[in-house]
Amino acid sequence: MTDQVNILGPSSEHVALTLLLNHQDLIMLVATFGGMLVLLMWERVWPRRHSPDLPISRWWNNWLLGYLNFAIILWLLRLVEQSSWFAALRPEQSLLEHMHPALALLLLLFIVEGITYALHRLFHVSPLLWRFHAVHHLDTEVDVTTSHRHHIVEVLATTLIVMSIIFLLNVPAVIVMFVALLRLMIALMSHSNLDLPESVDRRLRWFIVTPDFHRLHHSSDPRHTNSNYGAVFPWFDYLFNTVSTVPYKEQRHMQLGLEYLRGRRDSRLDQLLLLPFVWKRRALPI
Repeated sequence: MTDQVNILGPSSEHVALTLLLNHQDLIMLVATFGGMLVLLMWERVWPRRHSPDLPISRWWNNWLLGYLNFAIILWLLRLVEQSSWFAALRPEQSLLEHMHPALALLLLLFIVEGITYALHRLFHVSPLLWRFHAVHHLDTEVDVTTSHRHHIVEVLATTLIVMSIIFLLNVPAVIVMFVALLRLMIALMSHSNLDLPESVDRRLRWFIVTPDFHRLHHSSDPRHTNSNYGAVFPWFDYLFNTVSTVPYKEQRHMQLGLEYLRGRRDSRLDQLLLLPFVWKRRALPI
């Protein structure tokens, strides 16, 4: 741990970083669910799409699934850290250790974004993987709680692939933690129901994924569902021509979710977890 902190200078000058690393699980927990609470309150004050009723049951199921996923990720990370097989594959030196910390952070952010963009598209085109990813898209409204509404199998697969690459690159823990925090904050914001002025959104979406940019990905229209895959940056969408847009005013009234499984029962935690395994029984489209 000390060697990882040293990439930012002498360890005596970075007591705060060492403290953050020692409590990173707690920091991520507070950032995840504390961030949700803060944005939920902001959404009620400046909503992009108006909803007169509080969707307590939807929030409750999304939060429960998010907490399960958080616990699964922690378990998986500890399993990888303690694995002798992974330890044997880990290089002795980090490929990023001689870079300036800011450059190393941006490079890792770009690498992870590229991996998750490719995986996201794969979950859309593979009929088997779509059964798991559909859990995220079944939310008939999109707010900050949707950000962590993913099936556990999808979370396991994605986390294992991303963390394996990070592990093999031997990225310092400090860089990994800050990349994780940045991705978390942008994921919460991009799923939020916050009302950004059109001019602000138009400028921001060249650099980061905005709520309007990502909300269109949750449209019931397949043309938009299969577009705007980026999680942090929209650059891969622009590069591979997977960007779609609608007029600014249409976002307030377009139908979100999928064309099927739109009932309240369909978004219950037990139904979401079972969905991929009973897909054929429900005769759902693939």
